[in-house]
Amino acid sequence: MGDVSLHFDRSEFSCKCGCGFSAVDVQLLGILERIREHFKKPVNITNVCRCLAHNREVGSEDTSQHVRGMAADIWIEGVEPETIAHYVDDYLLITKGGIGIYDTFVHIDIKEGNMRRWNNRGMV
Repeated sequence: MGDVSLHFDRSEFSCKCGCGFSAVDVQLLGILERIREHFKKPVNITNVCRCLAHNREVGSEDTSQHVRGMAADIWIEGVEPETIAHYVDDYLLITKGGIGIYDTFVHIDIKEGNMRRWNNRGMV
């Protein structure tokens, strides 16, 4: 059992620079739990929280949802990123935010506004 939800510990969301920033949005946490329940496998978190300094170090924009704890880069062993993305898009009915499909992970964010979909080659 996790310390912030059934399957997740706060440490999994922490900024990789070691600053201690680990705030995760409750709606995003709920989406991650539903993904875990659907695939019946651990959801591996590459990235959730980034402090502004670390976000800049990795070359991301200051407007990244990672600096607000509202984005997650995830992967599941044995499940293609496209499969995860399609589940999120088709069954979790996300009406805002973004889903990005990359070679080894999926980016999910809950940014207010229009839905955005992209892959590592551009918008789809």
